[in-house]
Amino acid sequence: MSRVVIVGSGPAGATYARLLADVAEVIVVEAGPVLTDPPGMNVKNLADPAAQAAARDASQGPAGASGISGIPGHAVAEGTVTARHGTHLIGRSADMPAAAVATCVGGQGAHWTCATPRPTGSERIDFLDDFDADLDAAEALLHTTTAALSLIHMLGDARVTLRARTLCTRLLRDGNRVTGVVLRDLATGAEEELRADAVVVAADALRTPQLLWASGIRPAALGRRLTEHPLLFGFIAVRAGVLPLPEGGPRDPITAAVNLGFADGEHPFHAQLMFSPVCPVPLPADHPLAGNAHGYIGMGWGVRKWPRPEDRVTFDDDAPDENGLPGIRIAYRVTDREQAELDRAREFQARAAALFGEFLPGMPAVLPAGSSLHYMGTVRMGATDDGTSVCDPESRVWGVDGLVLAGNGLIPTANACNPTLTSVALAIRGARALTGRLRTGRIGYPEVSADLQN
Repeated sequence: MSRVVIVGSGPAGATYARLLADVAEVIVVEAGPVLTDPPGMNVKNLADPAAQAAARDASQGPAGASGISGIPGHAVAEGTVTARHGTHLIGRSADMPAAAVATCVGGQGAHWTCATPRPTGSERIDFLDDFDADLDAAEALLHTTTAALSLIHMLGDARVTLRARTLCTRLLRDGNRVTGVVLRDLATGAEEELRADAVVVAADALRTPQLLWASGIRPAALGRRLTEHPLLFGFIAVRAGVLPLPEGGPRDPITAAVNLGFADGEHPFHAQLMFSPVCPVPLPADHPLAGNAHGYIGMGWGVRKWPRPEDRVTFDDDAPDENGLPGIRIAYRVTDREQAELDRAREFQARAAALFGEFLPGMPAVLPAGSSLHYMGTVRMGATDDGTSVCDPESRVWGVDGLVLAGNGLIPTANACNPTLTSVALAIRGARALTGRLRTGRIGYPEVSADLQN
């Protein structure tokens, strides 16, 4: 039987694991710890608040230099940017100071709000045929529902070997073919080489290109055209009589989420309204909006970021990160085009807010770059190998045998909606194609690029 190694256990990596288990020995390696039983479950399913907090603490990465990792997400430091609880800051960038990731089994899938809107209009990847069928399949895997949050993760398959606290430091290569991975046991420091017929890298949109760079796979588009959603966000205190409080009193800070979809021209944004029965930000006890008995709504309007080659992730071999991998650096700018979108979003958000209540002091505001946690485009998919993309429509790195990529980094469009459903649909598409190649034994790329070292 063929062997496939999957680097990363988030939603996209878990999709590959689930769909390949019938045709290959599947080994999933994850640098972070197991947080839940079963592994990969959303921590919101943990009934004990202390257990939830401990799980989030455990996914915040190794202790490291300030500004890179190890900053408690629940800490407040005046004048600094801190990561959301359950994530840790990554890279060194004044351009994207809030760039953060989760390091744990399940990845961001252990913490996400479970919003799975479908891409529409200009968000869609126009060179993919029959993509709606893949989106349908992704909704089925994610248990998408319009009635309630889906807190199910997909990694619990007995046929899949999960190796937590195991860091992939390099991809093994024989010419233009990837033949396996170099793994480090983070408990002991021991390293080993593990051979595979195919490797799927699903290590998120920042650490996937980092691993390719560290392995000497450096196509011209690698790390370029980084996008995320500039995010206009604020909390409102709900007026009396507008919404009923959930029975049982306060529970998780987010108890319901409603999405307002993207529509070219009419509403070119993706908006999410999240209800909380308790105040989600600190307010003085005597503030008139503190302890509001009618609850609070978080209102986030995400706008498009148009891909530009100047917005990019680069890697510093001379200043490695805490794992010894090339240091991540980010160059990123919100242009006048995005600022105009934000101005329009303010108008829509203000009208929506007026229906429910009053904004808390200092809100709404445009959050620091990186706050959305939705990073895209750094290993983008393309229709042709023209130097502007890293992957083909089957998620294979152009000209590299045995290497498939997964995750939000593949999305090439100016996308406003939460990218999880799109990424899982791309993973379904890629896993289907890889399954066919494994069954026939034809793993090789039909044409090999002349140069991977740009």
